[in-house]
Amino acid sequence: MWMNRHRCRALPALAAALALAACADEVRSAVMGQDQGEIVAEQCSRPNPPPYQSVWQPGPAEVQQLEQDLPALDARAPADCCGGLRVGDPKAYDRQYYGIVVQGRRLIYINAFIPTMANKDFRSYSIVLCGGGNGAWGALYDPQSRGFSAFAFNGAR
Repeated sequence: MWMNRHRCRALPALAAALALAACADEVRSAVMGQDQGEIVAEQCSRPNPPPYQSVWQPGPAEVQQLEQDLPALDARAPADCCGGLRVGDPKAYDRQYYGIVVQGRRLIYINAFIPTMANKDFRSYSIVLCGGGNGAWGALYDPQSRGFSAFAFNGAR
């Protein structure tokens, strides 16, 4: 399997803002196949998703609900998280969704990154980036509670 593990430099603030604005109106998400989950479970510069017992395929209803709740992500990130970095508009990032089962709960792991940071089709391949700061992040979404947890930005490597 292919894995994008190239090192990325943090984009200058203006370039990052322009990249995000260019993609803000597009649907920038994809539900990833179960075969891609093992790749994203090994992050390079942020905590890995929690250990999971199995995988599941989120359906259109779960994805639609996640997309509706996504704008609240920034407000729900812990105040002491991430050295004051904020996501801003999470829908401006390319987002990959992975269904995982953790301690009997169906969760969706969100793998997100600025569109210009990946060099492969994010709808077909899991993207794992080393570095990137607030240009790449991950979080868990619980469709039952409609809450987010385990939010983390990539390191600055």
